[in-house]
Amino acid sequence: MRIPRIFYPFVLEPNSEIKLNISSSNHLKVINVKINKHIEVFNGKGFFCKAVVKKIEKKIIFLELNSKINFSDRNNLQINLGISEIKNFDKIIRESCQLGVTKIFCLESARSKFKNLPSTKKILRWEAISISACEQCGLNWKPEISSMNLNEWVENSSSESKILLNPKSSDTLKSIKASNSFDLVIGPEGGFSEEEIIFFEKNNFKSISCGDLILKTETMPVVVLSMVKALFGDI
Repeated sequence: MRIPRIFYPFVLEPNSEIKLNISSSNHLKVINVKINKHIEVFNGKGFFCKAVVKKIEKKIIFLELNSKINFSDRNNLQINLGISEIKNFDKIIRESCQLGVTKIFCLESARSKFKNLPSTKKILRWEAISISACEQCGLNWKPEISSMNLNEWVENSSSESKILLNPKSSDTLKSIKASNSFDLVIGPEGGFSEEEIIFFEKNNFKSISCGDLILKTETMPVVVLSMVKALFGDI
């Protein structure tokens, strides 16, 4: 049986006792953990270790960490995903995390269907979804999630490969040189404006398409991330 995994956002000290928050404690109670049950704990920054349940109180569970703290290197393939659409973003977060994305940005563009950048409360909700995805799929690095204006994101882009998903392009991912870091940007349902596409190109983004089909914004991240990892990564 698979060992349950729990996120603990602090330094992991060997042989120490840690106190889980109410949410994590409730999760373990739902799956009916008992005293001395083995758990895997990770802090979202590469560190993880085995632990055992030492005490179960009404709302809180205490764990004792193992003497060995492990570290997993971040995947060599760094992928920053910018999406100019808020619809079904929960699903986008969950599935992108499972494919090992490094950072996820919600970008405000001319045709975005939201008037203001997401609130701190919404960002925290997305953080919780990403944590749940990491717990489920075994990742020890939690992706960063934030929001910003499209122009600001483009001007601060620093990855080796900068890719604009554009269904009108005749180029595909196969035309991209091998790289260890990618900035991928996906537009809203109506696509980016002509002015925005010109702005991308002036900032060294290359337009590519994923074939003849016009995919929904919520579907595109899974498709393009899978293709990037298949061509340049570890799939």
